[in-house]
Amino acid sequence: MKTKSPIRYILTLCFFAFLATIAASERPVFSQCDGVADSKIASDIVEKIKNDKSLAGQLRHINVSVTNKAVRFYGWTDSKKDYDRVVGFASGMTCVRMVNVNNFHEVPPAGNSPQRLGADGCQPGTKACGDICIPVAEHCNIP
Repeated sequence: MKTKSPIRYILTLCFFAFLATIAASERPVFSQCDGVADSKIASDIVEKIKNDKSLAGQLRHINVSVTNKAVRFYGWTDSKKDYDRVVGFASGMTCVRMVNVNNFHEVPPAGNSPQRLGADGCQPGTKACGDICIPVAEHCNIP
């Protein structure tokens, strides 16, 4: 019968000690985010957009909604470069856990798109928010 080497036990213990060290070092970051409100994350992103010369004029069609530290963008930008810049603002924030861009486009949608605020207003289940239509339950941060 083979006996297991003590080196194997030592390596196993070292591995679990390493994992415990990594897990312990990550906790302070998450605990620092506990006191950060969703509204603060949204306002910080909007402020970054306002302070960016190429994006400030597009603020009427970019809405930022944050729930449980998950950022959701609605609307569009004028170019892929601007799109990447806006998404990068959220992605680069420490406390943001996820960025949802399902309703955010790199270029303006067609004039008859349900996402655009039309002459007749927004479709049922959505509300006007700047130049766009967002779900009724979402918060509008566009003045």
